[in-house]
Amino acid sequence: MRKFLDGLYALTTVLAGAALVSIAVIIVVQVVARFLGMQFRGGDDFAGYALAAASLLALGPTYRHGEHIRVGILVERFAGAKRLAIEMIALAIAIVGVAWATYWIFWFVFDSWRFNELSQGLVPVPLWIPQSALLVGLAVLLVALVEDFVRAALGSTPSYLAMKPSPDAPMFER
Repeated sequence: MRKFLDGLYALTTVLAGAALVSIAVIIVVQVVARFLGMQFRGGDDFAGYALAAASLLALGPTYRHGEHIRVGILVERFAGAKRLAIEMIALAIAIVGVAWATYWIFWFVFDSWRFNELSQGLVPVPLWIPQSALLVGLAVLLVALVEDFVRAALGSTPSYLAMKPSPDAPMFER
């Protein structure tokens, strides 16, 4: 199971990175096309889809590495069993919120597919395709949250704390 989950997180990281690279390629193609007096139809739309995909596909891996902004003003005041309880409550709330969002996004994407909704841009794109990145990103984040909740319940350190740098580590390396 560990190998599967690590592969899932790695896959979404690579997909998010590929989306970022595609933005750069689209921009370069647009600049070259304009220089040559041509137009890259739908380039702005595709760059926007790639930006959304990059942001959303990276949610799970970013969370697992402790890179999301967390307000630990309450949690960090406690230690031991009290901190574990508060961490688990926070994880449970996050799971409920992300599960709720994933459920409704699934139906949103399904309806876009069912009704064959197309984008309004120069190039008509079935909207379920770019919307799927949102669904996959939220689903992977949900998996990561549930994994950390189970880890915490079994007494292990959640991934976002295990990957967190030591407070003694320098902020900037020279």
